[in-house]
Amino acid sequence: MTAQTSGAGLPLLRPGLLARLRGAVLRDTNVVVASVVATNLLRAASSMILTRLLAPEVFGISGVIASLQITITLVSDFGFQGFVVRQQDGDRKRFLDTVWTVAVLRSIVLTATMAILAVPLSHVLGRPELAPLIASSSLLFLVDGVASTSMITALRSRRIITLSSVELFALTMQIAASALLAWSWPSYWAILGGMFIGTGLKSALSFVVFPDARRAFALERETLSALWAFSRYVTGSSIIYLLVTQCDKLVLARFMPLDQFGFYVLAGNLASAPLAFAGNYTGRVLLPAYAALWREKVSDMRAQFYARRRLPSLLYAFATGGIIGSAPLIIGIFYHSTYADTAFYMRVLCISSLLAMPSNAANESLMATGRVSAYFEANLAKLAWLATMGTAGYLLFGQIGLIFAVGSIEASALGWKWMRLHQVRLLDLPQEALFMAAGIGGIALGAGADLILAPLLT
Repeated sequence: MTAQTSGAGLPLLRPGLLARLRGAVLRDTNVVVASVVATNLLRAASSMILTRLLAPEVFGISGVIASLQITITLVSDFGFQGFVVRQQDGDRKRFLDTVWTVAVLRSIVLTATMAILAVPLSHVLGRPELAPLIASSSLLFLVDGVASTSMITALRSRRIITLSSVELFALTMQIAASALLAWSWPSYWAILGGMFIGTGLKSALSFVVFPDARRAFALERETLSALWAFSRYVTGSSIIYLLVTQCDKLVLARFMPLDQFGFYVLAGNLASAPLAFAGNYTGRVLLPAYAALWREKVSDMRAQFYARRRLPSLLYAFATGGIIGSAPLIIGIFYHSTYADTAFYMRVLCISSLLAMPSNAANESLMATGRVSAYFEANLAKLAWLATMGTAGYLLFGQIGLIFAVGSIEASALGWKWMRLHQVRLLDLPQEALFMAAGIGGIALGAGADLILAPLLT
């Protein structure tokens, strides 16, 4: 059978091929990839625009306030997303009303807490002039907290493309608003104004775009009990995560020469780039899929879990391994030669980025099957690793020893999660070894590329 042609003699795609192409484009994994790429491009464009309109100290203020917001958020993290996605009755109205009510009450408490602490925090930071900015930015908690739970149920029902579209649209409007405000009002208020517009727009769209988005105040005892049983581990894990991710910076900022610490911070930012995909893919694709498989009580759970993530995990491992191997080449291409030392730190810190995909996937497997405490336990393993290996490394080898402990910290969490997966018969070590082999292959290829191409840069 020959292919159909248009009047101009050009071949037309068969309906079946069109359907397959459309299915490939709209596949959850591909949507997540496109969303991560688009988000990073938008943020890069925002950075290029705002750095030309605002003074450098504005970004310092933005970083300080962002750190305060992240700290307060993590200390009070209830894990609403994971709770709703995996819950058997996660689409019941009364259930969702209760979750939304708790989220609103939490946002009110966070707003009040940050506003009350604005003055003392600004004095602790040695920047009393930041008090009004800190107090004003606290309202972002409230604007975000009133959003409908439809943003979470969209994840549960696999409306990934709609959810990603809403987030990208809100981010685009935030960037446009910040740029316009910065052009007419070059201060931190421009960035804050853009954040209010972006966050407010996303909250408003959560009630408009998705079905059954209207919520009412409710406090159902059964749901509150289940949420407490779930969130107590999440909150504890987030607090430990906060300690683990900030401890190295506090120590190294105290003892490292300022230029070397700058290289370390830059390396950390670069090493975290693959984590955007790992986090979005496991949280937005794997968790809903795993939770659905668990609710349906499929018989070959282990095979299904690994089949869902095999190809993306292999590609991720190979690409991240390539970054490790070619780190000197990457730094040489994009940065001045004075930043060459960044490559060493980048290679070490990327080890945890490589392990993040299997670790996150294991976490979503355990969470989907109700083993919520495994995440808390894995973070305890990280804290223990940092306390023992970090201390020993620093005492024996100085700053380099601590950096290696930080770079390999994800191995402790992954080992613990593997043990928990084995206990519930969900661990497939040959599959895990295959992922690791892909990472090693990427490292070898990256190192080869560096060996061949790096001399051409000099």
